[in-house]
Amino acid sequence: MNTIEKKKFGTNELFIKPKGRIDIASTPELEREVNSEIENILYLTVDMSEVDYISSVGLRALLSFQKQLSSKGEVKIVNIKPEVLEIFKMVGFDKVLNLE
Repeated sequence: MNTIEKKKFGTNELFIKPKGRIDIASTPELEREVNSEIENILYLTVDMSEVDYISSVGLRALLSFQKQLSSKGEVKIVNIKPEVLEIFKMVGFDKVLNLE
């Protein structure tokens, strides 16, 4: 992942937009960015429009975010490229995560 665009809306909504690949090398950065805010938010939107690939480590991070917010809010994963959506479908995460 080259960079992560991060915006906070109000006091309880976080928007992140990773760019490039979400894999073993880049997932720690994604986790740091989200986990630094996750205690204070109710809604997390992950814009995947500039993500070309996601590995199992990246998928695990998204699932972790959802578990952390499930009792008080929600995670939305939006603007997924078809080739990345196929990865979500192969592992059944299209049925577990809120994909839009």
